[in-house]
Amino acid sequence: MEYLVKATPTGGLLELSADEREELMAREREIATALIDDGTITWMWRLPDGGTTLAIWNVDGDEALDAHLRTLPVFPHNVIEVTALAAHPAFRAPLRAATAPA
Repeated sequence: MEYLVKATPTGGLLELSADEREELMAREREIATALIDDGTITWMWRLPDGGTTLAIWNVDGDEALDAHLRTLPVFPHNVIEVTALAAHPAFRAPLRAATAPA
């Protein structure tokens, strides 16, 4: 199942020292990269506000998504909004597959 996850940082990150923030973000990149590599996170964008991230997650359900989100070191420092996604009837195949060169 796919989910749109919007993560907006809170002021909590600013309460950390520069060293703590740097260490936290390094761990975040490591875990997020692994989730991207294994196909759990399939797309990711940053909104122009500078901090909010939008990502498409591909997981087995709500509990799996929650478990994965909680592995992210910055999870406690974000407001998370989750929207379950369903295929649109106008697209029988994912757009990537539909537009891939033959």
